[in-house]
Amino acid sequence: MSRPIEQVKGFLAAEIKEKSTLDRIAEEVLRGAEEGGEIQGDYKDFDEWFEKRFKYQLVWLDKDDYLRALVRALWLAPNFAGTDFGSSRQRDMAQVWTDTARGFLGEIAVAKFLLEKFSIESASDIRRGNLADFLPTDIHRIKVPDGEWREPHLNISIKTTKFNGRWLDVPGAQIDHSDIFILVKIGVSRNHFLAFLKAISFLRDKLFPQAVALGELDEEKKEALWKEIPPFDPIPAYIAGFLDKHKLNLPIHEVACTKKGRKNVRISITHGVGIFSRETLREHEEIKKLDPAGSLEIEIVPIIDALTTPHFLAHSGGLKWGQKEWEDLVKNL
Repeated sequence: MSRPIEQVKGFLAAEIKEKSTLDRIAEEVLRGAEEGGEIQGDYKDFDEWFEKRFKYQLVWLDKDDYLRALVRALWLAPNFAGTDFGSSRQRDMAQVWTDTARGFLGEIAVAKFLLEKFSIESASDIRRGNLADFLPTDIHRIKVPDGEWREPHLNISIKTTKFNGRWLDVPGAQIDHSDIFILVKIGVSRNHFLAFLKAISFLRDKLFPQAVALGELDEEKKEALWKEIPPFDPIPAYIAGFLDKHKLNLPIHEVACTKKGRKNVRISITHGVGIFSRETLREHEEIKKLDPAGSLEIEIVPIIDALTTPHFLAHSGGLKWGQKEWEDLVKNL
């Protein structure tokens, strides 16, 4: 285990200088890859994954990219409900803002990847409007080398998760609208927003002077706070892979499941690809073997405790990846 994590850390250390952040992100990278089925538990396939998948499909997002994501999110976040999907917990608008920005970072990462690897420019539509109008695609225009700006031939949905995430998760309303689903894993640390405020001098030029004027800070405390806040490190964004919906055997392309629990017996799904709902899963032979009566709750580990609504799901190990797969996709854009 030490060799793989040291390789990941060595690669990321070119841009991430803060040691605790580097250690945490490297651990999350490997945990997400292993739990998502991208690499096997014995790590025999680590070298291929590291060189041909992780390094090839990783881009770095800088301070300007983070600013773009925050501005786009600030423009659209008020249109989003301040409620967590699948729960009644109300989120603060500041949390909605930063959570929405993470999604835009994924879109910006894909745009950078297409530009760096294939010289394809792309643009998103960030107009305010009815959510249904924007469901089909997150890439609204592209420009291939020596070509003109045009709409892509495929509708592409981009989903973003943390580095330790294992699932591409598309809510039911979007399943029918998109052709291609891309998963991006983002290495945003808990310090990035604060570090960004430091990098653009908001803290030193705006917040701190007013705090001093109010008597909340003196010069000594102001300087101490300034030094404690880390600098803004570039954000690693790993485009984990993609799926073409039309090349899958739907509704359930594949599934790995077990029966779990003694008192709270349930069907536990750890990997899979397809349109997952109570109905589609209970018709699958593997589920029928475990639950002939079709009465058990179904959980998707670790993101859904009890499945109630349809989701298009794919574990990251089930995604297409590598230079050849991306080249084939790009040809059809």
